[in-house]
Amino acid sequence: MVNIIKSPMQDVYDYYFKLSKQFKYDTYDYLPASNEKLKYPFVVLSGIEDNKGNTKTELTGSIVLTIDCWGTPKQRSAIHEMVEHFFHASIGHINTEKYSYYGQAQQQSTRILIDTSVPNSTLLHGIVTVELQIQ
Repeated sequence: MVNIIKSPMQDVYDYYFKLSKQFKYDTYDYLPASNEKLKYPFVVLSGIEDNKGNTKTELTGSIVLTIDCWGTPKQRSAIHEMVEHFFHASIGHINTEKYSYYGQAQQQSTRILIDTSVPNSTLLHGIVTVELQIQ
């Protein structure tokens, strides 16, 4: 049987999921349906991308993760705080059990948008795009 090591992509996803829980945010790996009982604000780890740059002897490249923070318009300061927590947690050296990463401030991005895609509601949608270089 082949022993498969956790990929950097899964490692980063697991790291941020655990980090979000440590921040005490309700955290999902999918966007809950609008008919589910939801308590705002909450976090969804949505998209992840693996930009491999492998060489013969080492694993290089970067991992890009999108973190979505959802809340009501009255929770603007909470959404801003959530976005900033993830932004600042993505700068500098990040070490997990299996890998080491480095995030540069200029590679991270944040946005807060007004979202009206759910019928009869207006939400705030904070988006953090994290890019970490595999060390």
